[in-house]
Amino acid sequence: MGKHDVVKVKSVSGNIVIPDIDELLQKYGSPLFIVYEELLRSLYNDFLEYFSSSNLDTRIAYSYKTNYLPAVCSVFAQEGAFAEVVSGMEYNLARALGVPGSEIVFNGPYKTREEIDLAITDRALINIDGFDDLALVEASARSLRRKARIGLRINFRAENQLDWDKFGFSIEQRETDEVLKRLVGSRYLALEALHNHCGTFNLEPSIYERSIKTLISVARTAHRLGLEPHIFDIGGGFPSDNMLKSEFAGYTGGYNRSGVLNAFADAILEPLNRARKLLGPTVTLMLEPGRAIVDSAVQLACTVVATKEISGERAVIVDAGVNILPTAYWYDHPVDSITNDSTVDMRPVTIYGPLCMQIDRLRKEALLPPLESGTRLIFQNVGAYCLTQSMQFIQPRPAVVMIGSEGPMLIRRREEWRDIFALDSVPKRLRHNGYEF
Repeated sequence: MGKHDVVKVKSVSGNIVIPDIDELLQKYGSPLFIVYEELLRSLYNDFLEYFSSSNLDTRIAYSYKTNYLPAVCSVFAQEGAFAEVVSGMEYNLARALGVPGSEIVFNGPYKTREEIDLAITDRALINIDGFDDLALVEASARSLRRKARIGLRINFRAENQLDWDKFGFSIEQRETDEVLKRLVGSRYLALEALHNHCGTFNLEPSIYERSIKTLISVARTAHRLGLEPHIFDIGGGFPSDNMLKSEFAGYTGGYNRSGVLNAFADAILEPLNRARKLLGPTVTLMLEPGRAIVDSAVQLACTVVATKEISGERAVIVDAGVNILPTAYWYDHPVDSITNDSTVDMRPVTIYGPLCMQIDRLRKEALLPPLESGTRLIFQNVGAYCLTQSMQFIQPRPAVVMIGSEGPMLIRRREEWRDIFALDSVPKRLRHNGYEF
């Protein structure tokens, strides 16, 4: 590809189409998100393979909050993924995309009565987050005269992890014992799943080992009470190829994602297989990856609009800011120039966005060749949380293009200024001459 061969995309099948970035930016504008369909499929199937076992029914429930572009969710649904949702908005998106209710996992600490009614009617799996949540689901099921399919979110303290006490039923406070007893003989609640989510961007297999062993222990108690949960939902938190900044990672140096996932799989599958006699013949392992299967499949292309020297150091300003790349606060995203020879005069440069705020910094001391206004840059691994957490601060959001077997396809048009204010209105008494809304 000549000047464009620094664009780094890979797939197991090797069928990735490498687009002409300049041509895309000229057509759809800069900045621009680029999604690689084949890479999404490859990442999904590669992840699933790690956790597949002949003794288990392994399922992936894709985490919609990570990236809920309808086209992205549709790719995963086509590959066989369930939908893991945490709001009514995401739930309705999954239904609109054709995902059957029986293949929706409804998580989260807040669910409205209307949303619960819909989920019960659809036969979705509802993971209960607390006693109030339990009471609401039971009341809804009783009113509908239907039995709700439920799971229990189990919470425990994990060493070297963030405090996740906000969620689920606490092991330490013996809330799990209490909730299991409440479910015995229930006419309206069918316990099918035990669920845990032990953090984000985990790199320690021991975390998942403790998680699955905890769920198995709860299952033993449930079986003694006559309950038969058969779905073991281990949640997400799996890493991508991104590199956390050291202040968030708690470690220095790199890591091998494939090696990490393989270790995670061993940590989960071995205890689960050992417990098969207790658990019965129809055990399902449910995983809820987001970042691990979408992050590396998306790039952000942008343009240098100014060059500066700040305190004797190289700096550039680009037309993409932290409003559309919020993950720059905690990741050192790989970044490449696509219009310069990357082998010449590589020196550190700090990359700032266009926003009128000092914290609008995308990357500190990235090794790049000489840059000038008009140079195109590519930020790698931006598929997770950028598009769902982006905002229209100062500027509209950019277009999104998907690269598939038939070439580039626009999957979200570039916003215009009127899109941002389309829901607003101005009272007549406040309108001035020339009012155009």
